[in-house]
Amino acid sequence: MNTISKILFWIITIALGFVNPLISVVLVILYYLPKIIQDACNPSNEGLEESTEDFGIKSYSEDVLEDMK
Repeated sequence: MNTISKILFWIITIALGFVNPLISVVLVILYYLPKIIQDACNPSNEGLEESTEDFGIKSYSEDVLEDMK
């Protein structure tokens, strides 16, 4: 959404909130629903970085780890 359509969406949402708050709540849920689904389906980047670091440490042999200490 570009800036104009975002502004128009929020103005309409607020205006409809005065008429019927339930319509406003449903519009906000529909607005954020694709992002919520995308975040739920895709693993977070933080989890991937942590697992990559753990894998990197575990992939060294014990001799190399002792030399690194």
